[in-house]
Amino acid sequence: MALIWSDLDESEQTALKRLNRGPYPALQPAMAERLIEFGLAERRPRGVGINREGRELVINALLNQREN
Repeated sequence: MALIWSDLDESEQTALKRLNRGPYPALQPAMAERLIEFGLAERRPRGVGINREGRELVINALLNQREN
């Protein structure tokens, strides 16, 4: 089942937006695990980072905000 932006709570949305900008050292471990479980982030050698699915979700949400 694919997630949509509104499936995420505000803190999850914020964390994903920050990850989309680059490294997010303040990301809480519990939040990182949730985003990984959702399939929106992945573990990397330098920490947790956004993956393709997460990036697409953020970009689509930002584009939808512009249109509205």
